[in-house]
Order: sequence, then C-alpha cells, then structure tokens
Amino acid sequence: MSTKYNLKKILIIRISSIGDVVLTTHLPRLIKNKFPGAIVHLLTNNKVAPLLSNLKTIDKVISIDSNNRDFIRNSIKDFDYDIILDLQKNSISSNLTSEFKGDLRVINKFRKQKLEMVYLKKFPKETIHVGERYLDTCRDLIQDDGRGLDLGFNSYSNKNKIIGIAPEAFHKTKRWLQNRYEELINRLINDGYVVRVFGSDKSTLVNTTENVENFCGKLSLVETAEKISECDYFISNDTGLMHIASACQIPILVIFGSSVKELGFTPYRVKHAVIEHNIWCRPCSHIGRGFCPLGHFKCMNEISVDDVYNRFKQFKEN
Repeated sequence: MSTKYNLKKILIIRISSIGDVVLTTHLPRLIKNKFPGAIVHLLTNNKVAPLLSNLKTIDKVISIDSNNRDFIRNSIKDFDYDIILDLQKNSISSNLTSEFKGDLRVINKFRKQKLEMVYLKKFPKETIHVGERYLDTCRDLIQDDGRGLDLGFNSYSNKNKIIGIAPEAFHKTKRWLQNRYEELINRLINDGYVVRVFGSDKSTLVNTTENVENFCGKLSLVETAEKISECDYFISNDTGLMHIASACQIPILVIFGSSVKELGFTPYRVKHAVIEHNIWCRPCSHIGRGFCPLGHFKCMNEISVDDVYNRFKQFKEN
C-alpha cells in the first residue's frame, strides 16, 4: 500500500496482557507523527485500559469485558475505521472484527517458530522483538522515529538512588527465588540505595527497613506506573511491570528463567541487560509454566545473588 494513504481513523486491538499492551504504545505516536489529524483508538481489556489514560496520542481507549463484546463489535462496524491493526489474533479479536470490511491487518505471531523453540530447541537465526512485529503491521504507513514505548509519564532524576524491584510474575517459572531477592535488597540498601518493591501480592517481600518502600498490593496499576517512572533503575523478572519500566525509559536488569531472548520480549528500545542461566531445557514454554516440568528449576536456582548484584554494579557503570 502506498505511503500516501490518507489515514483518518485507525483502531489498534491488543486485549491482553499488561506487557503486550504496553508494547503497542509506540504505534499511536508513529501514526500521529505521519497523520497528525488521524483519530487513533486502542481496544484493550478493562483492567489495563486505565494505564493508557495519560497517552495523548490515543484519542480513545475502548475497554472490553465479557459483557460488552456485541456492543463493541457493532461499534467497530459503525465507526467506519480505515484500518484495524489486530495485534491480538485470537478468537475474541476475530469475532470483534468479523463484520469489518476495510483494511484489516493481523499480526503474525510466528507460532510455529515459538513451538520449535520450546519442543525442538530450534532457534531462529535472527531475533525479532515483538515491538518490531507490531510495527510490521503498519510499517508501510509510518516512519519509524527509533524511539521506544510511551505511557505519558514524566521522567525523574533521583541521583541514581532509587531502584525498583518487581519480584513477581504470573508464571512460577519466570520468578527468581524470593529469599534471593530479599538478600539482594539488603545488599542494595547497604550500598545506600532506596528500594521500591512492586507487585500485586501484599505478602511479597515484606520488609520494614526504612529504605524499602513496599508497594506490593497497595497501588492501582496507574499508581504503580507512576512510582516506577520515578525510579533510576529497575530489576525485574520477565513480567508486565518490566515493560512498564521500559515505557518509562528506566534502565532495566531482567532475570530470565524459562524465558529466552529469542521469544522477543526483552525490554524494548531501552538500556537493559539480561541475566540467564544457559541450560538446554529453556524455554520450556513460550509464555511460562506453573512448575518446572523437569523438577529441578535450574534456570532460576542456579542464578545466585552474587550473579545479580555484580551484574547490576557492572550494568550501572556502563
């Protein structure tokens, strides 16, 4: 399609999860850069929708739940979009766009490639980030500015003193051990850092030390993003909060267990480093598991506190 395409109305669909939705946030900016008068809507789930409320590049965030799908499907048909970017590619998004007659562009999720990595340990010669795959759906329409993700939060400078920690992950095989996070935090405190701990579970890393701000289970998603945006560094598992930190342009040290870089979900267009233990059984899943299928969990058990602490010191200096 020609880059002279007169784009007036566009819908981006990415329903879940937090990280995947955040990974779409460069697209509205790039579309608006090329088509300043275009109307950009983004459809996502009602839990993530508030996170996008600060983005001026999105004219409307459409919130979906199980009770309003028919209404939204009819609204999509009636609004007369020029283009829909379906970045979800599942039965829900297919149903929502079933009556759309315009230019429907559906993400290539490279499912076969992911399955080959998991079951055959066959890795691609080139790793393409998911953020780039999203761009591929509309690359002919926009000009890439090379910048990263964006949630509309202001950046801060705290003289390199605040470190955010995200010790949780939905899947257990993506979680580094809690007691090692606790030891790491104690070392960082002894070095003079203030540590902010983020997560949903109030029982996670309860610490009463005055230099630890434990926000687990205390903040909304938007409030969490605001507090993350005030950090100078971020240490995290492979989780949605890691991508929020990416969108806030926070340098990130990420710990990968069952995750691998080749799946394309590293921090996007932001300074980062990955700590991982190279073991033959990774990845055991393309999204994560509730348990180690081999029972040893070496991918996380063999990453020591020294490994993370020393890598952070090196990362900070480079």
